[in-house]
Amino acid sequence: MKQRPVIYLSGPDRLLPDGKERMKKAAELCDKYGFDTVPVPDTLFVHSSSKEEGIALAKERLAGIAFCDLIIADTRDFRDLLEPYGETSMELGYAWGMGKKLYCYMKDARSCADRYPGNRHKNEKDFWVDENGISFEPGPLNLMLVSPSTVVEGGLEEALKAASADFFGKEG
Repeated sequence: MKQRPVIYLSGPDRLLPDGKERMKKAAELCDKYGFDTVPVPDTLFVHSSSKEEGIALAKERLAGIAFCDLIIADTRDFRDLLEPYGETSMELGYAWGMGKKLYCYMKDARSCADRYPGNRHKNEKDFWVDENGISFEPGPLNLMLVSPSTVVEGGLEEALKAASADFFGKEG
């Protein structure tokens, strides 16, 4: 019997008060689309504050990525910034380095410049820049995240549809 592809789920949902329930529902949705998920250890839901706990958590997460076939990451603007949760970015980079397939989802996939809440203008080279003159990435995320990833607008289910098309030749 062929083993089902295994997804590593990344994103800040685990930080929420109902993080365990959210991760359980996400795993159920993955199952509906024909994927298994990397088991989420209880230590993931415990607030870590020491360097040693952080290193242990990182090692545990990286082991999960080594075990998976693909990573699906919630790359929403974390805390209303134009960047995803830092742990998610690190996990995507590690997964890409290991040759895993990457899928990112976000509710609003317009370019960083279009989502920027501050003042912006075009510079002499016709690039969008902020009030400090720092240019924006051309896409919805940092170029080093977008380039190796399939980025979908929407939620986990939209990312699962894209992954299902790639892995099984169909959506769901």
